[in-house]
Amino acid sequence: MGSEATQQGAGARLLSPDEAKHELEQGGVTLIDVGEPWQLRERGTIAGARNISHEEIAAVAVADAALADREQPIILTCGGGGKAKRAAEALREIGFEDVSVIHGGCRGWQAAGHELVAYAGSDEPHNK
Repeated sequence: MGSEATQQGAGARLLSPDEAKHELEQGGVTLIDVGEPWQLRERGTIAGARNISHEEIAAVAVADAALADREQPIILTCGGGGKAKRAAEALREIGFEDVSVIHGGCRGWQAAGHELVAYAGSDEPHNK
């Protein structure tokens, strides 16, 4: 369904916002917004997204038990898609096999008529 819009890019599948929404509705997918926490607070994010900044994604993925399964499907987003593509490359390099990026990031998601929600997380940089 709709795979004609799916492209290969940066070592990850590039999903249209509609394809990503469909996959998220099916469940069993981890959604990660790789923007900085301040960016998420400013623009909002996709409902259910976990925030791990693109600069920390590889280190967090190695240490986080929730990301131990390298075969789990992961969808990445950010403001416009660029940081998510770089984060996808980093995840592929450490062995993640099913990594997708939302084409256009949160801006593309919103332009396709899908809602962004206020970021409720209190994630701060890991420098405590």
